[in-house]
Formats: sequence, C-alpha cells, structure tokens
Amino acid sequence: MIAVALSLAPAVAAIADQAGGRSLFNHASSAYAAYGKTITSGTVYGLMYGVAAFNLLLWLLVVALARTPRLIAAGAAVTAVLLTITAALALLLVTEYGVHPFPPLWGILALLPATAGALAVAALARPPLPA
Repeated sequence: MIAVALSLAPAVAAIADQAGGRSLFNHASSAYAAYGKTITSGTVYGLMYGVAAFNLLLWLLVVALARTPRLIAAGAAVTAVLLTITAALALLLVTEYGVHPFPPLWGILALLPATAGALAVAALARPPLPA
C-alpha cells in the first residue's frame, strides 16, 4: 500500500508546481527555447500525471494480486518494480537537443514507489513463518 501512496507523489508535486512557481514548466521551456522550440504546460505536466497514473494502476494491480499464490504476487511485484524504475529512469536520463528537459527531482519522485516495492518483494521472498 505504501507504493500505491508513493505513486501519487509526482502528481501531487506537479499539481503544487503547476499552481505555484511552475518550475518544471520553466525548466523544460527554457531547455527547448534555446533551439527555437516551444512547448505547452499541458505537455509537461500531462507527462508527469501520466507517469503517476501508470505507477498508480501498476501498484493497484499488485495490491489486487497480493492474496494470490506467493509466486504470482512476487512476480507481479517484481514486474511493477522494474516498470516503475524504467519510467523513473526515462525521466532522469532522457535528453533532447543535448539537455535534460526534466530536473532530477521529478525522476526521483517517480522512483519512490519502486523503492517501497523492492522492500515488498524482499518480504515476499522470505520463507513463510511456521504456524
């Protein structure tokens, strides 16, 4: 359940940023402006909301499968961890025109559910306690 809650971190941060200083949009638009390209705030924030929604649905699926046999639950959790890491690394490492359009904070926020998920996988990997 912690990974589900942490999946919302990028969306909550994006909402706060969009309502306040708009630092994410300012960073991305300045990265593209140097090359004569313009972007919309909907594109930038929409991507962050999309990553948050993807992570949320992924971790809700893991929660739904938690009561299935141990191997299925562990497999779903491992898959969710790997997909969450992939999305976070895309935000951290993507470059366009030789610059990173997203500050590292946004990739780290997207990585939070994978950290909690990895701990859940470790717990699932332990042998069950004797009754």
